[in-house]
Amino acid sequence: MLAETPVSDAVDLYDKLAPHYDKLHHRWLRHAGGEAQAALEGLVRALATPNSKFLDAGCGTGNLARALIAEGMPPNLMTLLDPSAAMLARCADIPVPKVNGRLESLPFEDGTFDLVTCAWALETVPDPYLALTELCRVVRVGGALCLAFCADEPARGLADSLMRQALLFRGTGRFMSRPRLMQAIERFDGFEVRAIPSHGPASTLLARRSGAVTRASW
Repeated sequence: MLAETPVSDAVDLYDKLAPHYDKLHHRWLRHAGGEAQAALEGLVRALATPNSKFLDAGCGTGNLARALIAEGMPPNLMTLLDPSAAMLARCADIPVPKVNGRLESLPFEDGTFDLVTCAWALETVPDPYLALTELCRVVRVGGALCLAFCADEPARGLADSLMRQALLFRGTGRFMSRPRLMQAIERFDGFEVRAIPSHGPASTLLARRSGAVTRASW
């Protein structure tokens, strides 16, 4: 198991939370997940090239895509996917293809993308292993998968503990085992994975598939 605590399908819940999601998520980043988010964004900036086909799976309200486009990442090869139609509707201003789809059954061919990100979404699905299988499947040889997730790590203090309790109370996700997640990724063909150092109940992983991706020049 990748997590001790199962979750039910949270799509309806995120549909309801969509108008308030950015405020809630900002609070999570400020008190618990900021280091992991910064690490993921740094990986994307380092790995993407002007020709990279990029998928943000579980894109939420599209804040990562907006930031990358504002910094010069070409939007023409970017795709956003989220299982919540209401969350995806918040991405209407982003000039890229948008797909209302599930992480457990991505509607893309094998090896479609050079770079795949999944931030704060893997822990929200009922079957994270199936979702992880799909995320790895759509990464091309030489490409990379970047994950940021709520991790079952020691809290740094009261704020971390309160954020953990709030997430579990709302039913919007669970805390996943970083070692188990790394072991699961390494079972897939050609993947090598490493953890990016961070503190608190959040973690970032970089998984590369049989080859390096050159540094971004945008």
